[in-house]
Amino acid sequence: MNVLRAIQVFSPTVTSSLKFLKAAGDDRFVDADASIFYMENMYHFFQVHNVSSRDHYLRSLDSSIAPYVHISDERLDWLNVTFPKYIDDIQKTSVDVGFKGLTKETAHALQFTAKSTYLCVNFLLSQVGFYYVVTRSFSSDAVEAMFSHVRLKGGSNDATDARAADYALRQILRCGIVKASHSLNTAENVNYISPANILNLQENRESFTKHTEQLIFPIEVRRNIHNLKKCIIPDNNIFSASVAFLAGYIIKKLEDLFHCDECLTPLLCTSIPGPLLQLIAIQNRGGLVYPKDIFVGIIQLIAESIQQMLPFLQHDNPGKYILEELYPHLVQNPIFVCANHRDSVCKYIIKTTVKPVLSNLCLETTDSVKRFALNFKPKSRKVLKL
Repeated sequence: MNVLRAIQVFSPTVTSSLKFLKAAGDDRFVDADASIFYMENMYHFFQVHNVSSRDHYLRSLDSSIAPYVHISDERLDWLNVTFPKYIDDIQKTSVDVGFKGLTKETAHALQFTAKSTYLCVNFLLSQVGFYYVVTRSFSSDAVEAMFSHVRLKGGSNDATDARAADYALRQILRCGIVKASHSLNTAENVNYISPANILNLQENRESFTKHTEQLIFPIEVRRNIHNLKKCIIPDNNIFSASVAFLAGYIIKKLEDLFHCDECLTPLLCTSIPGPLLQLIAIQNRGGLVYPKDIFVGIIQLIAESIQQMLPFLQHDNPGKYILEELYPHLVQNPIFVCANHRDSVCKYIIKTTVKPVLSNLCLETTDSVKRFALNFKPKSRKVLKL
């Protein structure tokens, strides 16, 4: 029932990754065309119902969220004919090959929603005289928020009694405020101890002082750190392709911050994108940039160095020490030629790379923790809140 999770699963980021893996010749994704086509259709279904502004589609370079201004819009024909026919094809093909397909309720709901949206937009444009229509106003989020508020006052979804529901509804009527429950898919509020630390967190705090000596890393870790002075071309694989996407994002941020051609030109790829950059090319609608292979190699080397350094960092804030260790070597790399911004650019690259690396490590730690299981329904709802 989490709409955000569904949109993330069907997003262009995931489908472009599947296309990249199929094009790369991975045997496990040879027959992924049907799945990719299904995911793209479902995401387009979300997008055509998520039109909320007259100009947001210009900033995002996505025509699927442009406002409806004419009854001849191809999205209306897609909602009225193409999408319902595709759902029928799924149901028929599933029966032919012995699969269950979508449930009857789901298939009917998708077709009913698509048809209703088409009729409503058509009516508002042709008969009422609307200049434009935004479909997000058709959503039932307000109703869902009210029920979420009622469930929140009850402590959990399955333990709401009549008294809690009555209290929640009276509160809505008195103050006019609806507070929905938090459903963010992040681990920012979770307390954890990362396995990247060899020593216990409490021991780290006791043994740490402000005037610690320089950290001693193994030879292989030092070798990676010293390689930041060189220009290394990475291997062509899915990991390097994802790092290339991060490298393009960093270049876009550097462009917004410094506006310096001397800084950006050595980092940008001016030729036809190679296999390493196909993950970017598949998703590009005109606003993405292509980094050079050597810059991708630098970002990949920084990420690998961070992962290797973490077990030897004895402090709660490793980002500071990672910056101190990597910066003196990265600033000597010949790819950074701008004398005015070299120091700031190198520091920003390290800080920006540290965040996703640490986030991925912490999310893996959180996902690996066993959930608290209940063998019986507790008498107190405080257990469920916990």
